[in-house]
Amino acid sequence: MGSSHSQALALVTLVCWVITISLGAFMLRALIVRGGLRRQRASEDRLPPVLLAGHFSLAVTGLAVWASYLAAGWTWLAWLAVGLLMPVIGLGLSTVTLWTPYPGPPAEPGADTVTGPDAGAGPAAHTLASRLPAEDLADALADEVKARHLIDAMLARLLSDPPSAAKPRSPLAALIPAGHGIAAGATFLLAVLTAVGSRVA
Repeated sequence: MGSSHSQALALVTLVCWVITISLGAFMLRALIVRGGLRRQRASEDRLPPVLLAGHFSLAVTGLAVWASYLAAGWTWLAWLAVGLLMPVIGLGLSTVTLWTPYPGPPAEPGADTVTGPDAGAGPAAHTLASRLPAEDLADALADEVKARHLIDAMLARLLSDPPSAAKPRSPLAALIPAGHGIAAGATFLLAVLTAVGSRVA
């Protein structure tokens, strides 16, 4: 592999690479647990699952190649790992543009299928609309007295069983993707420096 300095730099690169993948795996798990992949499929500005899969699998493959470089000391393996990092970073930048803010609010049941004038309303509006029988709503629209009774009944039911508020997103959540991006940039820089140093040595 070359000098002890080059070997130490390669080990630091490995550690930085593992940290980057760990943060990425944490974000991917959060997206899956919150049902984000299902919501993204239903969204126009969607994040294709194949993009995430490609980003993550290439990153893991690159890490395996880098570990092989550490074991064998062959410079071409270091450059192959650097080459794999380039599409990983490109896919990562694409992910950032489509996956902001991270990780997004948890979905209410049926929230991703709401269309029409209530499509931009909050969870409380979706819950209220789901409690209105279609027949009662149609009758209420045709009769003012029935409309008043329906509104009173709905308000009483809503006050007795209020919808659960979505858990607010922690301000620290933004630090996770930021840390992932910084670690990815550092990994790429360290990998290039190590490959260059290995070739010189």
